Amino acid sequence: MSLQITKEERENRQLVLTIQVDQDRVDQELRKAARKFAGNYRFPGFRKGKAPYHVVAQQVGLPALYNEFLEKLGETVYKEALEQEQLEPYARAALEDVQIEPVTYKLAMPLEPVIDLGDYRALRVEETTPTVDEAEVDARLEQYRDQHANWVDIDRPSQYGDKMNINLRSVLIPDAGETVEAEEASVEETVILNETDWDVTPDQENPMEPAGLDEELLGLRPGDEKEFDLTWPTDSKSMYAGQRAHFTVKVNHIQAYEKPELTDEFAQLVGPDFTTLEDLEASIRTTLQERAQAQADSEYLGRVLDALVAQSTMNYPPIVVEDQIDSMLADMEMQLRRFGIESLDSYFQQTGQKLEDVRESLRPDATTQALRNLAISELLRLEALTVNDEEIETRISAMTAGADEETAQQLAATFRNESARMILESQVLRDKAVERLLAIARGQGDATPAAENTAEAETAETEVADAADANATPDAAPTAETTETPAATEESTTQEG
Repeated sequence: MSLQITKEERENRQLVLTIQVDQDRVDQELRKAARKFAGNYRFPGFRKGKAPYHVVAQQVGLPALYNEFLEKLGETVYKEALEQEQLEPYARAALEDVQIEPVTYKLAMPLEPVIDLGDYRALRVEETTPTVDEAEVDARLEQYRDQHANWVDIDRPSQYGDKMNINLRSVLIPDAGETVEAEEASVEETVILNETDWDVTPDQENPMEPAGLDEELLGLRPGDEKEFDLTWPTDSKSMYAGQRAHFTVKVNHIQAYEKPELTDEFAQLVGPDFTTLEDLEASIRTTLQERAQAQADSEYLGRVLDALVAQSTMNYPPIVVEDQIDSMLADMEMQLRRFGIESLDSYFQQTGQKLEDVRESLRPDATTQALRNLAISELLRLEALTVNDEEIETRISAMTAGADEETAQQLAATFRNESARMILESQVLRDKAVERLLAIARGQGDATPAAENTAEAETAETEVADAADANATPDAAPTAETTETPAATEESTTQEG
């Protein structure tokens, strides 16, 4: 039974399908829905399941009958329409409208992007070689010195920041009138502080009270004794505000937080692989150079991809960017779960954010990544890149490296199954496309000519399409769905020691 289908092309690679269903087919669906109602409910004057169509339709209403089958029928006729019109959508269609009389479905179907990379083999992007600043080496050495710093006993005059162990006693000094009365009454002195083995650290930014106490503790050596008078300010919150006290202090010992000197012994303290300070410095330089190179490589790839996108002409459906946003949100949710946050919804509730606002904030980066992915996919097709079993096994070996033999075998078996293998093929193909693009941008000789209309090119295009569609179901229900886009190139870093 053929469908009445009209097609209308929209901008941005979208095709609007208007599918009208034959009335006889609709009538059959209405009667099936009525029989279902009659079987589930009792209608006055009829036994359960025996009420005729016109009675059920009158009692429950036609809208209720239509609701019973419209969604399922829509899925069915969408598949039939794809087959009838020999259409291959890029992703699932979105249902825009449904009409009842006659039953008509209106769907917006995204079409395969059309990409023209231009003269991509003439693309050249200048590359810079990163260098290591010796100041970075010195800074790393200082970090190691900080890590291995410790409190040590010293025999020098005390300074701010030293840890001092002291005995401290302070008594209130009465004013002149109070002194005479105290002598006549033989009243005991008022002790404010009487501390033994008291650890204090003179601090210029956060001084103790009364003001001046930190300064009085400076310049003393272990064993020194000192007496001095101090007055609390009148605006002090202390109960002794405006009063004067006499202090007696004895220094028991002093410790300073000292960093080790830059010697061979210090290098050996950092790690067993270092014999001399020169060994440590060389390792630091190597690590910094590797990290700088990794960063430079990542930035260079980004500039090359952006240059390729800039010279290309791309016509693609909006779902391309929406899918990339969905992928970024999924990554965000995965990260949140690692911090114990259950879902994006709960995170948005805690932060007062709205999903729509977050999606829009991600759109610029998502658009950049989506266009880069489209360019890489087209490069794969044009260059007829393929992947073989040996390359897949090499990737599997790298992914299982470090695991014990039994675990490695189990993981390898998992990676070799059909769906996992298609994902690995997609990753390997992407890596090969990136390598080829970088070779072109650098003007290197291993950027071999692109394959043209050959059987090899057709095979490569099929593999790329299969890998890209590993998780896609274009002939499914006409609802908006997402597909996962290739992940960005990972940046690796190393550590010295």
